[in-house]
Amino acid sequence: MARPMRKNSVLKLGGVGALAVLLLGGGLQLASAAENTGSSAAQTVNCPTVRDKLPAVPAAAAAGVERELANLDEEIARQNERLAKQAANPQGGANFINNAILGPLKSKRVAVLDRIEINFNRVGAQRPNLDSLATCGLNAPGVASALNSSVKAGNAATGGNNTTAAAQTVNCPTPQIPAVPAQAAANVQAELANLDKQIGEANARLAQQAANPQGGANFINNAILGPLKDKRQAALDRIEIAFNRVGAQRPNLDNFAACGLNGAGAGNAGAGAGAGNNGAGNNGAGNNGAGNNGAGNNGAGNNGAGNAGNARTVNCPTPQIPAVPAQAAANVQAELANLDKQIGEANARLAQQAANPQGGANFINNAILGPLKDKRQAALDRIEIAFNRVGAQRPNLDNFAACGLN
Repeated sequence: MARPMRKNSVLKLGGVGALAVLLLGGGLQLASAAENTGSSAAQTVNCPTVRDKLPAVPAAAAAGVERELANLDEEIARQNERLAKQAANPQGGANFINNAILGPLKSKRVAVLDRIEINFNRVGAQRPNLDSLATCGLNAPGVASALNSSVKAGNAATGGNNTTAAAQTVNCPTPQIPAVPAQAAANVQAELANLDKQIGEANARLAQQAANPQGGANFINNAILGPLKDKRQAALDRIEIAFNRVGAQRPNLDNFAACGLNGAGAGNAGAGAGAGNNGAGNNGAGNNGAGNNGAGNNGAGNNGAGNAGNARTVNCPTPQIPAVPAQAAANVQAELANLDKQIGEANARLAQQAANPQGGANFINNAILGPLKDKRQAALDRIEIAFNRVGAQRPNLDNFAACGLN
């Protein structure tokens, strides 16, 4: 089956990416991950919702609480998949579901609920007691699990509304990096991957903020953009140091640390030329997906470290992802960031291989491209599950796992 292939270069924005991950408004009826498994007899877990049982969440604790609420939903989806498999292929005795699914689920929920309580305690707020919410039962076949992303708590932290705004995304400038010495290539690639990961994390937090607004007018600046600038500055400093360390002229990348915001659902309007392959985003995500600095073949790719030592770079297909439901946006963002990070790591290994060849003729296939395919398949599977979990049609992304070489 023919795959749309394109070079994985700097996320150069402005309509270049093939993928436009649109964060649609909420309101979708959430369904369990088991509903689309093809097993009509599958039960789903019936866990008490947590979001609606929480007191007002302090702004300083909000990010941690949201992360743990997402963890609760992810665990429900995992166990619903296990129940679907059990319905299709029963195993164990009468107590299999209690012992192998509901029991471990309770233990995991206890740990997550403890972390939610600690998030309150850490910022000086009264610690809620959530112990009673750990135990889950079973729904009848065909009944969807209640998820925390579908429940809005009517308190000061959430505003008590039932609507989900379209998410904004960060708009970060593309670092203009000169040709990278071969000895510095691996370090530069790793830091470019960090830049993408940071953008993916910031976009995930913005998606959570759209689904569950919190804090005052300056919350995004203080809790998302400010910390992102600091993290980017540290990564850019490490790129400069990588040049300096091998005796090359140290570039000045300070101007690329601060990020702004795109409009809701908009991609990056343009962040500069960079040094990538064709200016296209690595996973087509731009700022609608994982990030816009491109760990893939960004500044240290073909026009950076790629030219030093004739390093090759990986050429991975852009996942063609349909419009993403708002409830799934944070998870999809995180996995697109993972895809970029994986490409950055593979390119770093290719740069090392160019500088210091090892292994036989099949070394790159066996040690780099093969493991990369496995990691991509796992990330793509998690994107599919994110759709399935909220009752949306599960896309088939299997054809986007295998990569070649530029």
